[in-house]
Amino acid sequence: MTDPLEAPERAAVSAVLAAAWGTPVTLVSATGLASRDHVARVTTGEGRSAVVKRPRPAGDSPWPVDPEGLRLEWASLDHLDRTAPGVAPRLFGGDDALGVVAMEELPDGRTLADALLGGDAGVARGDVLAWSRTMAAMHAGTLGTADGFAAARRRRALPAVRAPWWLERLDAAVPAFATIAPASGVAADIARIRALLTRVHVGLVHGDPCPDNVLISVAGCRLVDFERASMASVALDFAYLLAPFPSCWCFGRLPPGLVAEAAAEYEGAVTAAGVELGDVWTEAVAAALALFAVVRVGNQTASPDDGSPWGTTTMGPRLAAWTGSLLAAPGNDAFPHVTAAVAAWREAQGFAGADPAPGYPAFG
Repeated sequence: MTDPLEAPERAAVSAVLAAAWGTPVTLVSATGLASRDHVARVTTGEGRSAVVKRPRPAGDSPWPVDPEGLRLEWASLDHLDRTAPGVAPRLFGGDDALGVVAMEELPDGRTLADALLGGDAGVARGDVLAWSRTMAAMHAGTLGTADGFAAARRRRALPAVRAPWWLERLDAAVPAFATIAPASGVAADIARIRALLTRVHVGLVHGDPCPDNVLISVAGCRLVDFERASMASVALDFAYLLAPFPSCWCFGRLPPGLVAEAAAEYEGAVTAAGVELGDVWTEAVAAALALFAVVRVGNQTASPDDGSPWGTTTMGPRLAAWTGSLLAAPGNDAFPHVTAAVAAWREAQGFAGADPAPGYPAFG
């Protein structure tokens, strides 16, 4: 099997691990993981192992390749080790010049996607609740730590602050959204959405907390792939439970009772950590759902029912679910013009009253 690491990268990884573990390290093997050229598992002659990541090559991801992605993940893991240990793989270190980052290898297990697409409702339910608790731990631990995350970004030669990727896409989506579903007052609503998502309950946001970025094993539930993380309202992550999963190939409808249970689990865990969400939380979550709807509708270039596949279904059911989640959300009256525009667009698409999406196989 071809060694996925070049000789200089092997030397850099050995040095990083030796510094992290406080002992000399000799790499004896490196193998690719998950059919991805940028991720490898390394083992040492001392019987230890780690995961090594490099920048994604072009074509490896449905996302446009972001040159900051790996450095952003490095900064995120660095910050989480200091603020919310145990929610993500532990960082061992990296080499800026060569672009390699070494982190803890998690035990074999399953992803949340595996559970949702499987046949055991009990396992899937437990894993969704584990997702909620892990998200709560990360958010509670990082609320109010913007200065620390800015410092972690600067250590990786990144600008101290960058807007969440969802908000970066908002400006491009608004003109098309206003054309598709015109409504007076949309601009004021957008300004309110932006303010809430950058000023209320600001903590580390994963940015893509999808089922395949959630690993469950004997070590518990861990989040991986922080290449789109930011410091913003944690409502952006939480709303993935309600939308559901608006940036994920692994898409389906969660049972309403489970959604309510997982939301209560999250809010209870955050409260137990000493965080008071308050009345503005409902509005912030609605703002996140409104953001997802505006970006997805505004960026929709083809007909929603054109049948183009993406992961587990096509865009039609996804858009029906994502826009419907805003209309069902308490607090959406804070953005009356956006909400009315989304309702009008749904009506024009024939989505009104439609079953929003197929359910995950685990729940029949």
